[in-house]
Amino acid sequence: MWKAILSKLFKAREKIAIDLSKGDEEKPFLEHLEDLRTMLVRISVTLLIATLATFGFNKALTDLMLQPYVKGMVGAEQSIKAEIVEDPTLVDPARPEFTWKMPGTVSAQGGFMVSVNVSLIAGVIAAFPLVLLFLLQFILPGLKDNEKRVLWPALAVGFGLFLGGVTFSFLAVLPRALTFFAEWNFWHGFENTWMLEDYITFSTRFILLFGVSFELPVVVMILVKLDILSYSKMKGTRAYALIGITIFSAVITPTQDILTLLLLAGPLYILYEICIILAYFMEKKDREAFPEYYAELDKDAKELEAESPDEWDKEDYNPWFSDSSDDEDDDIDLGPSRKTSPEPTPDAEGGDKPSTDPEADPGPPDREKTLEELAEEDENRSRNTD
Repeated sequence: MWKAILSKLFKAREKIAIDLSKGDEEKPFLEHLEDLRTMLVRISVTLLIATLATFGFNKALTDLMLQPYVKGMVGAEQSIKAEIVEDPTLVDPARPEFTWKMPGTVSAQGGFMVSVNVSLIAGVIAAFPLVLLFLLQFILPGLKDNEKRVLWPALAVGFGLFLGGVTFSFLAVLPRALTFFAEWNFWHGFENTWMLEDYITFSTRFILLFGVSFELPVVVMILVKLDILSYSKMKGTRAYALIGITIFSAVITPTQDILTLLLLAGPLYILYEICIILAYFMEKKDREAFPEYYAELDKDAKELEAESPDEWDKEDYNPWFSDSSDDEDDDIDLGPSRKTSPEPTPDAEGGDKPSTDPEADPGPPDREKTLEELAEEDENRSRNTD
């Protein structure tokens, strides 16, 4: 399976390399693997150096990561007190009052592992521009000097989107999610005694997922450059994209608060609409630069559409009133009562021979009697009885 995935990736990489360099030379499979190994080594070394550099600030970074926790707990405490003041019947003598304290650790190495995890996350954020650069250099080979100069602003945009997602999650979404979980625990009779390791793991994953989610324009632009996506495809699948973004946001934000879900789904859909606009201008520019290549693509698409026409693509197509006959309906057994009787055989004189069987000619169907007729029959029947 992995070999098939790598083969498709390398073919797409080779195609865009030929398009950018306008050359005919193709690289063998092993050279692509060597480029992949070089990229992974560069990314690993960069992350290691960034993690070691940020480890010296682990105390300040840990205090910074605890700020959403404090904000979330204070918000939960204020919300619970406001609900109790509004409705005193919510007070349960068997349930203690809402209290919270800073998360602790139950293992000897817990504090050290928390410092390592926080430093690793900070290193990923700090080294993200270089990681993105190495990825783009591998996916988009054969760039010229002027195109490489354009790559740096693209990296700045990508890092800005990632940093924006991380900051937005850290300041707005994460505290609200923690408030929801704290209130849920209180109303269900659970004490909020959170472990430091669990909180750091949850919060860092939450923040990183938001940051990566905001990289949607970068991913879409790469797919457009590889001809996997196009302006027409993205424009025609807006509804499916909205459903996918909503489901993805519901998984990332596991709360029952619709506002928390919208805080992620709303910006992502706005970014998707921006991607459609960017795809239009990018495709327009590429069509002007490579007219022969896109003319061949359009020709292949038209031939494929002509070979296998899809009735669903027609605007006036109605599947419930289609002119096409269904062969399966012809084989349905209607039973002896609904089968058509055979036509009468003509006699020697050329006329149709009437049937003498009384059952073969049932006559006209019986008319349904009215209420007056039924009443008259009952009256006649009673007279005859008398």
